[in-house]
Amino acid sequence: MSRPGKIKIVAWAGIIGLILVALAAALWIRRFHNYTPADALKDYRAAKQAEHTERPVERYLDFRYGPQTDAANRRKAFVDFFNVGHIEGLYLIVGNRTDPHTRRLVDATAQIFAGYRQAMTPEDKQALKDYFNSDAGRGQIQQATAAYLAKDVHFRTVTAPVIQELMTTLATVQNP
Repeated sequence: MSRPGKIKIVAWAGIIGLILVALAAALWIRRFHNYTPADALKDYRAAKQAEHTERPVERYLDFRYGPQTDAANRRKAFVDFFNVGHIEGLYLIVGNRTDPHTRRLVDATAQIFAGYRQAMTPEDKQALKDYFNSDAGRGQIQQATAAYLAKDVHFRTVTAPVIQELMTTLATVQNP
């Protein structure tokens, strides 16, 4: 094959590769919104590290967001549960599973948020209130609510304890 023919093949392969990457990115954004592949990788790594520990949900939060003894890390974890892409990722993981292990993890997550709410300082509450009263925070809640309600009833049933604690915490922050 002549040199110009090889160049054409390489150029076409490069163009097709770029089109495939652009298509994959568009599909990712459509499904996961602002939840990036880097975020998904962080979630995956944290889940793998916490998988066989005594308290997997607490360890996951520590590995993913930093030590939960730090209020800023707790706040970051709490806010991320309102990330539409994160909701989509949880849907892919949890789906409509009702096995005892999944139930324990969901219940443990709900308890963590209940404990977080009870331990919040006035400064923690004000920081969350300020964020969720901002345009970005209100938009995030609206998008998260729409994404959650768009999921099937089985997923909503399985994750109801966590959602209840998240919403109770939001209500507590808004009306202390």
